[in-house]
Amino acid sequence: MDSASKTPAPAFRQKLLIAVSVAVLLLMLCGLTLLQQRAAGEVRARKNATALAFESRPEQWLAQPREASVFERALRTGAVAAVGVDGPLVLYTDRAGQHYSTRLIDCGPPCRGETGARLGELSLAQGFTLTQIDVDARTGSQRLTQAVERGLAPLAPLLAVAAVGGLLLLAHRRGLLSGRTPLAAKPALRFDDVIGAGEAKQALRRVAAFMKDPRQYAAVGARAPRGVLLDGPPGTGKTLLAKALAGECGANFISVDGSAFSAMFYGAGIGRVKELFKRAREAAPCIIFIDEIDGIGRRSSGKEGAASGEQEQNRIINRLLVEMDGFEALDNVVVIGATNHVDNVDEALRRPGRFDMIVRTALPTAPERERLFELYLGQVKAAAGMDVASFARTSVGMSPADIANCVNRAAAYAAEAGETEVGQERLYQSLETHQLGGEVNSSKAVISPETLRRIAFHESGHALVAHVLAAGSVERVSIEPRGPALGVTYITRHRDEPLYGEPELRARLAMMLAGREAELIAFGNASSGAADDLKRASELATSMVGSYGFGKTFGLLSMAGVPRELIGPDVQKSLLDEARALLEGAQADCRRVLEEQRDRLAALAELLLGQETVSGAPLRLALGGATSISVPLQTCVQASPSQ
Repeated sequence: MDSASKTPAPAFRQKLLIAVSVAVLLLMLCGLTLLQQRAAGEVRARKNATALAFESRPEQWLAQPREASVFERALRTGAVAAVGVDGPLVLYTDRAGQHYSTRLIDCGPPCRGETGARLGELSLAQGFTLTQIDVDARTGSQRLTQAVERGLAPLAPLLAVAAVGGLLLLAHRRGLLSGRTPLAAKPALRFDDVIGAGEAKQALRRVAAFMKDPRQYAAVGARAPRGVLLDGPPGTGKTLLAKALAGECGANFISVDGSAFSAMFYGAGIGRVKELFKRAREAAPCIIFIDEIDGIGRRSSGKEGAASGEQEQNRIINRLLVEMDGFEALDNVVVIGATNHVDNVDEALRRPGRFDMIVRTALPTAPERERLFELYLGQVKAAAGMDVASFARTSVGMSPADIANCVNRAAAYAAEAGETEVGQERLYQSLETHQLGGEVNSSKAVISPETLRRIAFHESGHALVAHVLAAGSVERVSIEPRGPALGVTYITRHRDEPLYGEPELRARLAMMLAGREAELIAFGNASSGAADDLKRASELATSMVGSYGFGKTFGLLSMAGVPRELIGPDVQKSLLDEARALLEGAQADCRRVLEEQRDRLAALAELLLGQETVSGAPLRLALGGATSISVPLQTCVQASPSQ
């Protein structure tokens, strides 16, 4: 027999130890039980027969409780044969052999001469037996409940620790502390599937090329990109670009957000960072996409007074920095961070070597918006012959997410109206809701016919002057109140260009004043409805004179570059005087157009009063087709190019 067979196996030793422990515990319990029984026997041996009779079966007396007054009456009549006292509890037997119990009332020092204090005296006088007893008046359920409570009381701290430990174990198993980061399937999306964002896609192609063949870059000593920061307005496709990058290079894709590293348990956030990067290295080539990375925040100053939450945030950021610095040359892992507020990202994260590139996403251009409308209209049951180009011109400043939501809202409008397809009017309705900040409001019901007629002439003036002076393409005119606006005229630029020429600005300035001038022509007076028009026109006029270099007084001098202390009252007066002259010239130009086109002005106003909203061919017919009138423009301007 070899030595291994002589030595007990570890499992056998464990079983033997458990058996011995159980045996010792049983012996201790048996010894304790015997000791308790012996002590109880000794106590009983010292008691008299009457006490033993009461204590042997106290239920006979406890089952028939009586008021204290009944017991006192029995004492006065001499009907009591035996009494056992256990504090305020009294068990007594009457002369007829009936068993009863009662509780004496303890009312303090004033009651010392009452029944309880006189039992000894009454026993001698009446000849009944009186003894001290020790009984348990509790019911069986009460005894069991209190025994359990007494047994669990010493174990309460242990149970609390066990409960906390169980919660931590459950949290760990469910991934609440440092659970396994989910790994998405390799995206099938490609850069060609993403509409717009040409500049961002071009910048990301270098990252894709590295991930496809990292050795080519390493061979010439090129450093691998560690991270890319996507910065841009909400809804411009940052998440879509990250997935397209993963799809281009056949990489795995892990997506988290900035708040995913925050946790209620101390140190859990750091564990999540470690696990995230470990998972990415195992799945390389891999893209780690951290959406809203500014949610990680900035590090605090680290002063002693910093809250524990800020200190934990600092450690999470530091751990993220360490992980990004720890990338080897061929790790083939790239971190893509997306944010709408790049300045909120910690500077240490933005330095070269961590996020090597900052790629900016922009809002789509008109052709890109047209393609987006075609894409999303193809996903709903849209009517044939939709003027997608008009939608694209009208939706300036809308992101791809805005356009998707707009088409979806138009489909909802069609469904609510019981229509079988999404028509052009529903999409315009959705665009108006987005751009004017709400549905048609309740003020429509309280607008008088006279006021509605004034609004119709006001909007017709804007539309007619914009069309005649070529300030833009008039897409739609409405006198339905939405948000703060009682009416609206949609005028879009002919081309999406970053620069505004002086003739275009002059034409747009005249268009802004045309609503008020139309009121003056039709009614002989103006209203407060032109307040916003005058505000924007004044802003543009002062910019023309003081910033754009289109004025005569200041020439090439821009007020934006002049120190504030050098701009005195005389300079301000000169600027305002010339701006006012621009406004007056624009007023004269738009009045001349409206006087000459008075018939068209009235016709368009009547059309609006009948239909409330006019667009497409009816609008073009009312405006007179192509621009046919050339009006010499004086030094006039339009509301700021951002309008």
